Amino acid sequence: MNVTCQAESLSIVIPARNEETGLSRKLPVIRNKYSNAEIIVDDGSTDKTAKICESFNVRLISHPYFMGNEAAIKTGARAAKGEILVYMDADGQHYPDDIPGLLSKLSEGCYIVVGARYSSSQASLCRSFANKIFNLFQRHSNQGEP
Repeated sequence: MNVTCQAESLSIVIPARNEETGLSRKLPVIRNKYSNAEIIVDDGSTDKTAKICESFNVRLISHPYFMGNEAAIKTGARAAKGEILVYMDADGQHYPDDIPGLLSKLSEGCYIVVGARYSSSQASLCRSFANKIFNLFQRHSNQGEP
């Protein structure tokens, strides 16, 4: 698979709730690097997230109320039209500059590529612990799903 042609079949899913500040910084970078990519922001926001998405020609899917990150990810995945899906957070913890490195692994024959952070890169010790607990619960709640 050629990385250069992947941008045309790329969907970038960004779950966001009241992330107007993060999106106003992240969307111009993504749009500049991946002008043909479909960008989906799944939104339960009450701020200017929708207006910012509109200004960057982003496909916005709005939940009528905040349903949580997992619901946002699932909705974005179901709505995505691209052959390749990239998930990013709106708050700045994921960097658009890392996308080419992930895509390059696909051209090496990988079917799925997951970017991972070191535990030292977590925002705080409490957040790291909370993420571990959340992941444990999520694994158990998804055992019956395909």
